[in-house]
Amino acid sequence: MNADQIENILNAHSAWLRNSGEGRRAVLIDEDLRNLDLRGADMRNADMRGVNLSDTNLAGADLRNANLSQASLYNANMQSVLLSEADLTEADLRRADLKGADMTHAEVWRTNLKGCRIEPTVLHTVLGCDLP
Repeated sequence: MNADQIENILNAHSAWLRNSGEGRRAVLIDEDLRNLDLRGADMRNADMRGVNLSDTNLAGADLRNANLSQASLYNANMQSVLLSEADLTEADLRRADLKGADMTHAEVWRTNLKGCRIEPTVLHTVLGCDLP
């Protein structure tokens, strides 16, 4: 998928989010979106199951309530990304940079977080742990 196609999908998704009667929900199941610059993209409620976002810049993106189950986010820049209520079941977040991310109520069952950069308070919150 090339940059123009992604831009068209994101524009249609934006229209869908505004309930304008136009556009459509972004469905990017199993797409290869490696190495893209998606900084600040609004992908709330997108269906991105199995998508490959390895090495992608998602800094400041809005992925609230997105379905990212089985997605590869290996080494992705996810600084300050909004992931609240997102489904990250069985996702690969190894080496992802999650500094400043909001993962409130995100589903992380069987998510691989090995080597990711994440603030302890965010990790404790997402795992439902009590802080010392």
